[in-house]
Amino acid sequence: MWKKEEPSGLVGGLVAMNILHLNNEKSWRGGERQTLLLAAGLRARGIGSVIACRSDGPLARKALEAGVPVRAIPGNNLGAGLALPRLAREFDLIHCHTGRGHSLAALTAPGYRKPFLATRRVDFLPRRGWFNRYKFQRAAQVVCISQFIANQLAAWGVAPERMCVIRSAVPMPAPGLLTPVHRAAVRTRLGIGPGTKLVGNIAALVGHKDQATLLRAAKGLIARRRDVRFVILGDGELRGALLAQRRELELEEAVLMPGFIPQAEQWLAAFDVFVISSCMEGLGSIVLDAFAAGVPVAATAGGGLPELVRDGETGLLVPVGDHAGLAEAMLRLLEEAELAERLRTAARDWVQRERSVEAMVQAYLQLYARLLSR
Repeated sequence: MWKKEEPSGLVGGLVAMNILHLNNEKSWRGGERQTLLLAAGLRARGIGSVIACRSDGPLARKALEAGVPVRAIPGNNLGAGLALPRLAREFDLIHCHTGRGHSLAALTAPGYRKPFLATRRVDFLPRRGWFNRYKFQRAAQVVCISQFIANQLAAWGVAPERMCVIRSAVPMPAPGLLTPVHRAAVRTRLGIGPGTKLVGNIAALVGHKDQATLLRAAKGLIARRRDVRFVILGDGELRGALLAQRRELELEEAVLMPGFIPQAEQWLAAFDVFVISSCMEGLGSIVLDAFAAGVPVAATAGGGLPELVRDGETGLLVPVGDHAGLAEAMLRLLEEAELAERLRTAARDWVQRERSVEAMVQAYLQLYARLLSR
């Protein structure tokens, strides 16, 4: 197993750094949230950080609300490719937060002659071909958010010296989001009464999140516990197929699917159990949010999830696609109060200690300094 952790620790001479964060996705998912957390954290330390993104997307709006400057780039590849070289010349370092941004930076690098790094957040292998080989060779550094991703890229052919691991982080929730009043308000909005157990999932409705397995697990659990309801917060290309599966399984009353909810992580404390059923997952930062909210977690062992959910220590873990095992794990967390309390307490302590935004920002600062000192 290849392993290289980026060292933490502040370094001197960083105040003059000016970083451009490139993220031209049109949606708001975990990667966009991590982009904003990092940029805002850097600015809080006096480091120049600007986000280059689509002007009509949620990242631009949320960045401005957080006090992070935004530079608009077109959503189409041609327009973004033309705009990036002019924009990049104003900065010391370009940080690409998406695969598409990585490709754009590699294509246009001769036009701005500044170093760039790329954060890799997905666990599927890049396609074979000269351009993908070129773009990984061109990046000054590839940051992997999990050891699983780093191992995948090493096996694919990325040179170990070009990679390091800096894991995603989350802020601890505001105390007001953990109160009984907030919990009751969220459950009321969902139509969930005080005597009902609520199991929640927050994820895009796409293939690798595998909510099809989750629905089968829900069917098995509800057959044993009639007082349980599920909510799946998210939207995506498989919404129609999942609604049809829900209907076929006769789960229309038991499984709520209200769609995408902005800042859905603020609803976590209303859940009795958080479940994630992904067959592939770069890391699964929403699990960190569940840990931080003190919600016990049942998960499949997809991608980087086992780096967070250590079976019997910070949650319960089952094989990918094992709907019966997932149903059993959720049932245990609902019925074994001492187990659920032990796991959620250990997970919350761990995320507060090991996955703080401050630690992530510190690790990136160390990396930026190393790249700019070359």
